Amino acid sequence: MSLYKHIMLATDLSDDSLVVCQKAKTLAKLHKAKLSIAHIVQYIPPFYDIGTAAIPIDIQGEEHLKQDARKKIKGLIKAQELEKPAVFVLSGDKHEEIITLVKKHHIDLIVAGSHHHRCLHLLFGGSLPEIMLHDLLCDIIVVNLGPL
Repeated sequence: MSLYKHIMLATDLSDDSLVVCQKAKTLAKLHKAKLSIAHIVQYIPPFYDIGTAAIPIDIQGEEHLKQDARKKIKGLIKAQELEKPAVFVLSGDKHEEIITLVKKHHIDLIVAGSHHHRCLHLLFGGSLPEIMLHDLLCDIIVVNLGPL
Protein backbone atom coordinates (compact mmCIF):
# COMPACT_ATOMS: atom_id res chain seq x y z
CA MET A 1 0.00 0.00 0.00
CA SER A 2 1.35 3.39 -0.99
CA LEU A 3 1.79 6.08 1.62
CA TYR A 4 0.77 8.81 -0.85
CA LYS A 5 -1.86 8.68 -3.61
CA HIS A 6 -1.75 12.26 -4.93
CA ILE A 7 1.39 14.40 -4.87
CA MET A 8 1.38 18.03 -5.92
CA LEU A 9 4.42 19.99 -7.06
CA ALA A 10 3.93 23.61 -6.00
CA THR A 11 6.23 25.56 -8.30
CA ASP A 12 7.25 29.14 -8.91
CA LEU A 13 8.62 28.06 -12.33
CA SER A 14 12.08 29.43 -11.57
CA ASP A 15 15.21 27.64 -12.76
CA ASP A 16 15.35 25.95 -9.35
CA SER A 17 11.96 24.36 -9.97
CA LEU A 18 13.71 21.65 -12.02
CA VAL A 19 15.34 20.28 -8.88
CA VAL A 20 12.03 20.34 -7.00
CA CYS A 21 10.25 18.71 -9.93
CA GLN A 22 12.77 15.86 -10.07
CA LYS A 23 12.13 15.11 -6.40
CA ALA A 24 8.35 15.24 -6.84
CA LYS A 25 8.61 12.93 -9.87
CA THR A 26 10.75 10.45 -7.93
CA LEU A 27 8.34 10.45 -4.99
CA ALA A 28 5.34 9.94 -7.29
CA LYS A 29 7.03 6.93 -8.92
CA LEU A 30 8.11 5.51 -5.57
CA HIS A 31 4.58 5.70 -4.18
CA LYS A 32 2.82 5.00 -7.49
CA ALA A 33 0.96 8.25 -6.90
CA LYS A 34 -0.75 10.70 -9.21
CA LEU A 35 1.37 13.80 -9.79
CA SER A 36 -0.08 17.28 -10.21
CA ILE A 37 1.65 20.60 -10.84
CA ALA A 38 0.37 23.87 -9.41
CA HIS A 39 1.46 27.43 -10.09
CA ILE A 40 -0.30 30.42 -8.61
CA VAL A 41 -0.07 33.73 -10.46
CA GLN A 42 -0.14 36.85 -8.34
CA TYR A 43 -0.83 39.72 -10.72
CA ILE A 44 -0.27 43.10 -9.13
CA PRO A 45 -1.33 46.07 -11.27
CA PRO A 46 1.01 49.07 -11.30
CA PHE A 47 0.41 51.93 -8.87
CA TYR A 48 0.48 55.68 -9.52
CA ASP A 49 0.81 56.61 -5.88
CA ILE A 50 0.60 54.94 -2.51
CA GLY A 51 -2.81 53.31 -2.26
CA THR A 52 -4.03 54.39 -5.69
CA ALA A 53 -4.26 51.62 -8.26
CA ALA A 54 -3.40 52.52 -11.82
CA ILE A 55 -5.41 51.32 -14.77
CA PRO A 56 -3.19 48.62 -16.19
CA ILE A 57 -1.91 49.34 -19.68
CA ASP A 58 -2.31 45.64 -20.37
CA ILE A 59 -5.84 44.86 -19.16
CA GLN A 60 -5.25 41.17 -19.78
CA GLY A 61 -2.04 41.13 -17.69
CA GLU A 62 -3.15 38.33 -15.39
CA GLU A 63 -4.27 36.15 -18.31
CA HIS A 64 -0.93 36.71 -20.06
CA LEU A 65 0.88 35.59 -16.92
CA LYS A 66 -1.28 32.46 -16.79
CA GLN A 67 -0.61 31.68 -20.47
CA ASP A 68 3.12 32.14 -19.92
CA ALA A 69 2.97 29.84 -16.89
CA ARG A 70 1.15 27.16 -18.90
CA LYS A 71 3.87 27.30 -21.58
CA LYS A 72 6.61 26.98 -18.96
CA ILE A 73 4.82 24.04 -17.33
CA LYS A 74 4.52 22.31 -20.71
CA GLY A 75 8.28 22.75 -21.09
CA LEU A 76 8.85 21.39 -17.60
CA ILE A 77 6.65 18.37 -18.32
CA LYS A 78 8.55 17.66 -21.53
CA ALA A 79 12.00 18.21 -20.00
CA GLN A 80 11.23 15.98 -17.01
CA GLU A 81 9.34 13.41 -19.13
CA LEU A 82 6.33 13.52 -16.82
CA GLU A 83 3.39 11.27 -17.63
CA LYS A 84 0.37 13.58 -18.11
CA PRO A 85 0.23 15.32 -14.74
CA ALA A 86 -2.81 17.38 -13.82
CA VAL A 87 -1.91 21.06 -14.19
CA PHE A 88 -3.38 23.88 -12.12
CA VAL A 89 -2.58 27.47 -13.08
CA LEU A 90 -4.59 29.75 -10.85
CA SER A 91 -4.49 33.35 -9.73
CA GLY A 92 -4.91 34.77 -6.27
CA ASP A 93 -3.33 34.34 -2.88
CA LYS A 94 -0.84 31.45 -3.10
CA HIS A 95 -1.53 30.28 0.42
CA GLU A 96 -5.32 30.15 0.00
CA GLU A 97 -5.25 28.68 -3.52
CA ILE A 98 -2.94 25.83 -2.49
CA ILE A 99 -5.09 25.00 0.54
CA THR A 100 -8.16 24.94 -1.73
CA LEU A 101 -6.39 22.60 -4.19
CA VAL A 102 -5.37 20.25 -1.36
CA LYS A 103 -8.94 19.96 -0.12
CA LYS A 104 -10.63 19.79 -3.53
CA HIS A 105 -8.27 17.23 -5.10
CA HIS A 106 -7.45 15.14 -2.02
CA ILE A 107 -3.73 15.83 -2.19
CA ASP A 108 -1.66 13.80 0.28
CA LEU A 109 1.71 15.49 -0.19
CA ILE A 110 2.99 18.83 -1.45
CA VAL A 111 6.55 19.18 -2.71
CA ALA A 112 7.83 22.76 -2.78
CA GLY A 113 11.18 24.51 -2.86
CA SER A 114 12.43 27.13 -0.47
CA HIS A 115 15.39 29.51 -0.40
CA HIS A 116 16.86 30.72 2.85
CA HIS A 117 16.95 34.47 3.15
CA ARG A 118 17.05 35.88 6.66
CA CYS A 119 15.65 39.33 5.82
CA LEU A 120 12.70 37.97 3.87
CA HIS A 121 11.98 35.57 6.71
CA LEU A 122 11.83 38.47 9.16
CA LEU A 123 9.67 40.63 6.86
CA PHE A 124 7.15 38.03 5.74
CA GLY A 125 7.20 35.51 8.58
CA GLY A 126 8.76 32.72 6.56
CA SER A 127 8.64 31.15 3.14
CA LEU A 128 5.37 29.96 1.63
CA PRO A 129 6.00 26.32 2.72
CA GLU A 130 6.71 27.48 6.29
CA ILE A 131 3.56 29.60 6.39
CA MET A 132 1.42 26.79 4.94
CA LEU A 133 2.60 24.21 7.49
CA HIS A 134 0.02 25.42 9.99
CA ASP A 135 -2.99 25.24 7.68
CA LEU A 136 -2.40 22.24 5.45
CA LEU A 137 -4.27 19.00 5.89
CA CYS A 138 -1.51 17.02 4.20
CA ASP A 139 2.22 16.42 4.42
CA ILE A 140 4.70 18.82 2.86
CA ILE A 141 8.27 18.25 1.74
CA VAL A 142 10.34 21.38 1.44
CA VAL A 143 13.31 21.06 -0.89
CA ASN A 144 16.22 23.16 0.36
CA LEU A 145 17.37 25.38 -2.50
CA GLY A 146 20.03 27.16 -0.47
CA PRO A 147 20.39 30.90 0.07
CA LEU A 148 19.21 33.47 -2.47
